[in-house]
Amino acid sequence: MKTIYVIFSSTDLKTGRMIRAVTRNEYNHCSVCLSGDLSKFYSFSRIYLGAPFLGGFTVESPCRYTLSSRTKLKIVAVPVDDGGFEAVRKMIRNMDEHGEEYVYNFFSAAAYIFGKKFTRENAFTCAEFTARVLKTAGVDMPKMANIGQMEAALSNFPTWEGRAVDGLFGSSWGDDKYLEPIGRLESAVQTCRRLKRLVVGRV
Repeated sequence: MKTIYVIFSSTDLKTGRMIRAVTRNEYNHCSVCLSGDLSKFYSFSRIYLGAPFLGGFTVESPCRYTLSSRTKLKIVAVPVDDGGFEAVRKMIRNMDEHGEEYVYNFFSAAAYIFGKKFTRENAFTCAEFTARVLKTAGVDMPKMANIGQMEAALSNFPTWEGRAVDGLFGSSWGDDKYLEPIGRLESAVQTCRRLKRLVVGRV
């Protein structure tokens, strides 16, 4: 047996606070980790701190979550069989190798408010990605899983909950570009390219 860690986070950003106000969930973001040292997370989120609308598949450093002492986490350890774990590893490896082809699903995030879902190939919200990972591993998930529903579905698994600064230690930024500066023009160009892919399915 292997373990997939699901990390729910309450981030200390304006967008995070807005999402929590709309959804009324305690947590506004979720990621997955495939190792017990919690050294590398995977999700769909903003790539750069200074470009909130430039999002896609991200390999997140835990350092993202220790920038503020107000960030809270819920870490759930989900046991899966070896075959399911390897299927997830293969899926994530493919996304990492073809990161430019994957975009953040802003339309689905907006549709969530109305109980709807916008489906586009290679486009996910953080919740849709996390649910896909768990389904790929063989874990039962609600048909239209959001963060609150996933929390409920995983409520019987071992859980740690607390401040990120109290639960994450000794991590490095690695290849995470989160704090790297990005110019307004470059941010606009990349954002438009990804939005076009989301709308028409290609660049």
